[in-house]
Amino acid sequence: MGEPITDGITRRNDEGSSSSIQGTPPPGYVFPTHKLAKTMQDSSKIPLVLVACGSYSPVTYLHLRMFEMAADYFNDHSKYELIGGYFSPVSDYYQKEGLAPAHHRVRMCELATEADSTWLMVDSWEALQPSYQRTAIVLDHFDDQLNGRLGGMALPDGTARKIQILLLAGGDLIESMGRKDVWAPEDVSFVHAVAASMWILQTLGYDCGGSRI
Repeated sequence: MGEPITDGITRRNDEGSSSSIQGTPPPGYVFPTHKLAKTMQDSSKIPLVLVACGSYSPVTYLHLRMFEMAADYFNDHSKYELIGGYFSPVSDYYQKEGLAPAHHRVRMCELATEADSTWLMVDSWEALQPSYQRTAIVLDHFDDQLNGRLGGMALPDGTARKIQILLLAGGDLIESMGRKDVWAPEDVSFVHAVAASMWILQTLGYDCGGSRI
C-alpha cells in the first residue's frame, strides 16, 4: 500500500540554507511530463526518475546509451520502477570552451529523444537559467516539480508515493566530487540525500565501470 505525501518539502537556496525554492520559471518554461508514466505496473515498487546533467554539446549516441543501460538494470533487478528520464543541459554560464548556445543544445537533445524514445524527455530549466546552477540545485528543482508540484506518483488506492530521483552520472563526474575546488561538501551530501543512489557509468579515463553508490 502506498503512503500519502503529507510532509512539506524543504529546499536549499544558493547559499545552502533551507528555504522554499525562490524565483520564477524562465519565460515560456513548462516542465515536461508528456512521457512520464501515469500509472505503475507494480504499485509495490518505488517510482524512479533518472536525471542526467551535462553540456550535451553535442548530445551523442553514448549519452542515450547511458540511459538505456541504466533502464535495463532497473527493469530487471530492482525494487524500483522506472517511470521517466530527463536530459538537463547546462546553461550558457557554464562557460565551457566551445559550448554551443543553450537553445541549440536543448533542441539537439529534443531531436535525439522525441521520435525514438517513449520515456526520455528534455528539461530546459537549467539551460535557461541566467547563471550557472550547481547539480544540487538542479536536483532540487526536479524534486520540487515531481514531488512538490506534481504530488508524486498517484497509486490506485488514492494515495501518492514519493518519486525517487536518481542522478545518472559518468565516472568523471563522480571523480570530481572528491575535489573541494569543484564540489562543496554540503552539495555532495545534498546530492546523496535527494538522489539517494547514483548509477555510475564508465567514462573514458575513469574506471568506475557501471557501479552504483
